[in-house]
Amino acid sequence: MDKLLDFDRLKESQVDNLLNTSFFLKGNFSRIKDKKPLSGKNILLLFLEPSTRTKTSFELACSALGANVIHVSQLDSSITKGETLENTLKTLGSYPIDALIIRDSKDDSAILANSIMKCPVINAGTGRKAHPTQSLSDMMTLIEKGVKLDELKICIVGDVQNSRVARSTIFGFTKMHSEVAICAPRYFQPNDLDMNRFTSFASLNDALEFADVIMALRIQNERLQGHQIDLNDYVNNFRITKELLKKYSVKFLLHPGPVNENVEIEKGLIDSKISLISDQVENGFWVRASVLLNVLGGGI
Repeated sequence: MDKLLDFDRLKESQVDNLLNTSFFLKGNFSRIKDKKPLSGKNILLLFLEPSTRTKTSFELACSALGANVIHVSQLDSSITKGETLENTLKTLGSYPIDALIIRDSKDDSAILANSIMKCPVINAGTGRKAHPTQSLSDMMTLIEKGVKLDELKICIVGDVQNSRVARSTIFGFTKMHSEVAICAPRYFQPNDLDMNRFTSFASLNDALEFADVIMALRIQNERLQGHQIDLNDYVNNFRITKELLKKYSVKFLLHPGPVNENVEIEKGLIDSKISLISDQVENGFWVRASVLLNVLGGGI
């Protein structure tokens, strides 16, 4: 495995290997960390959009495995002076970098980076298109709770149209033979996806009846491009509440974060027994460490 761009480019066996490595790291990390398997590697984090969970977990994973970490943000880069992303990548490619981890608002930035950089590229979330490490973290979290992916029914609720997590969930979980559904108002229904890959519900009650696991998504206000939505209507019809979850046999609640409480989920659900949100955050570290080792070939 020499890069991680999106789920469509991964084989099922590669997903299995990434998850197996994640679990191995979690169970043996003190011994592995002492070996510093990525010692001497230079890893550049090019984060052109804000991030808390993904950026922090990648930073910690790089550091714990012994790599040198170089940070470039939107404000740090010459993009603020009018330089294109393409020319920024050509500049960065002139340095002795062993891997580039990229986050950007444009859908194809990771693919562009892969075409320019001589080193492996890892997608840390690009536009509406892909966020593969988030979906790997979600898979790990569910497997850890005894869920068999090939028997799972998962429904994504919320702003599917603007969500890269939704697309990686659809592509990734169907690759692992899960049944995937979405539930969204008309204005958040995706218009660029193969509808044969998933079931679509207009009613939250129907979605909850279907699903073993619900994944709630925030409204991606930064991608609405001036479109106005009726927030009260959205909350009344698509907010996930404790009462609704009690009514149906949903086993677990996921959310990739950040959470806007009392919009997509009722306040307090983050810390409820059904919520795996904290587990998702924790397992993001193990998955991203696994990706780094698999891409860079660090022996463990």
